[in-house]
Amino acid sequence: MKKTDFIAAVAEKSGLSKKDTEAVIDVALATITETLKKRENVSFLGFGAFSAVKKNEREITIPGTDRKVKVPAKYSVRFKPGKLLKEAVE
Repeated sequence: MKKTDFIAAVAEKSGLSKKDTEAVIDVALATITETLKKRENVSFLGFGAFSAVKKNEREITIPGTDRKVKVPAKYSVRFKPGKLLKEAVE
């Protein structure tokens, strides 16, 4: 499902216009992004939790060669699904 399909589905279920629904979804996603930038968690009870996790610097070997490259430390986003979401997908 693409973003436009998602917006249309939410608009239909909520009774809001597509324009209003898009604005709400854009603000919600921006808020989640800003919160993760501050290294804080975002959780939705039953749905799941987003968290910013630090990946340490590491050394990898390039496949097919013996060349080793250092990958710098960075932050990544992890999503852990909640119980209700897991059950719904099963």
